[in-house]
This record gives sequence, C-alpha cells and structure tokens, in this order.
Amino acid sequence: MRKHQHRYDVAEMGEALGVSRSGYYRWIEARPSVRREQDEAIKPVIEQVVRRACGPYGYRPVHQHLREQGVDCGRDRTLRLMHELELVGRSHARFKPMGTDSEHLFGYHPNLLKQLGKPEHRDQIWVADTTYLRTDESWCYLATVMDLCTRRIVGWSVSDRNDTALVCTALENAVQTRGKVRAGIVHHSDRGSTYAADRYQRLLAKLKMHPSMSAKGNCYDNAAMESFFGRYKTAAVRDHVFANEAQVRANVFNYIEVFYNRYRKHASLGYLSPMQAEAKILPPMGGNAQPDCLTRN
Repeated sequence: MRKHQHRYDVAEMGEALGVSRSGYYRWIEARPSVRREQDEAIKPVIEQVVRRACGPYGYRPVHQHLREQGVDCGRDRTLRLMHELELVGRSHARFKPMGTDSEHLFGYHPNLLKQLGKPEHRDQIWVADTTYLRTDESWCYLATVMDLCTRRIVGWSVSDRNDTALVCTALENAVQTRGKVRAGIVHHSDRGSTYAADRYQRLLAKLKMHPSMSAKGNCYDNAAMESFFGRYKTAAVRDHVFANEAQVRANVFNYIEVFYNRYRKHASLGYLSPMQAEAKILPPMGGNAQPDCLTRN
C-alpha cells in the first residue's frame, strides 16, 4: 500500500486488502524511519570496530574507522550511536608520576627536546620510559621506546626486575624493528638510574645516538610516553591483576603489536595509526638523523 499510495486511494486499497485506513496509518507511524534503519545497520559496524580495540575507544577514532570503511556517519551521529550501544570510551586514568631513582652517581645529560621542534621524520627522536604492573607474584616492569614523530612503539621489554637489562633490551628490540638505525637519533628519557647507567650510555654511544634527559622532577617533559602508559593502563590493565609475568607479556604484546601500532587512531597524526603514519612519513634523507640545530652546534 505504501508503495502505491501516490497512485491509488488509501481507503480503496485498504478495502481491497481488508485493511482499515486507521490501521494502515498506525503501521506507518510505528515503522522506523529511514534514518533509524540506517542507524541499526551502522551499529554492528561500530561494535566490530570497538571489539578490535583493547578496551574503551573514543568516538573520534571510531568515526575515522567508519570513514575508511565507506560508512556515511558523522561524528555526532557516531557519538550518539555509541551512547546507545553503551560503548563510549571512558577517560584514561590521570597520570600519577612514578618515583624515579635519580639520586645516583651516574652522570646526566641536558634536555635536548627544548631546542628541537616537532619531528618531521621518523627516527629523529626516540623517547623511552618504564612503568610497573602488579602481578599475583609481585611486580613486573614494562620498558618502551617510542618514535616521537609517528608515535609507534618501536621497542619494548617486560621483566620482573627494573634494571638496566630491561631498558637495554627494549632499545635493542627497537633497533631490531628498524633493521638499521641512522646515526644522530635523539634519545630522550628521564634521569633514572637504569637510563643513566654506564651500560645503557655505552649502548647509546655505540648506536651514535644523542642522549637527552628530562629536568630533575619534571616527568612531563616526556608527555607522549606518559600518555601512552595512561591509555594502556585504562584500556588493558585497569582493575586487573595479572597472575604472572607471562600474562603481562601476552597482554602487552596484544595491546602494542595488535592494537596500538596497527589500529589505534591518533588525533596528532590526522587520525592515522602509527603504522599508517610510518607508511607516509619517511626517515630523514641521507645517512644521518641528527636534527639541524644539533648539527649547527
């Protein structure tokens, strides 16, 4: 009847089909609108996107995933549908500075980030940091190395000991990820004893990297790394106690290698994932990654 109502009288069609006029219009009013039908078709796609995330996922990156899949759905509509699905991501935990053992006899390096602008290429600035995770047995420690330009975690390591071996392994894994690193990369960390230790500094020298360290008591110099830890703990760790180191390692692998590097969209990258950004952002030309301001000095 609805298909032909522009050509035939509703009452006459209703009489022929045994349907009252009032009953037909009640059915029309009860039917979902075209937009609502579209909403219901989009919801499973949103659920699929969020399922691939390790925990809560914001509506802006979800909207970008929908765009990449050719789904016509604006940001506000994405947010509304995520509210209806109860999938709106919760805010990540406010960063609480973790104590750093900076009272040691090793030397320090100045903060080179202050004289450097935003990196334009990958493998110009790497930032490193360590965080802790509780297990039933004790504590585990996660050391990571991030490319500041693309936000990719290029190296990481997990251990039940927060020692120099932990951070050296993370850096060595970062080098292995790249296959070969150019001389002149700026390596930034806090002033902790593991990063200031002779063994770690010798490794940086061997790789021809420029050491850089945050000012004493200023953990916010390494904001990108702290933001990563905050989001990781909100999405994959909050309220969860791991049984042992093996569970921690599996959790970290799934978050970094499966979700974060390949899937998570970043506003600072134009809503690309780190791996997508790396495909577009090339390393510096030539054999040296050293920033111009350091070359001039």
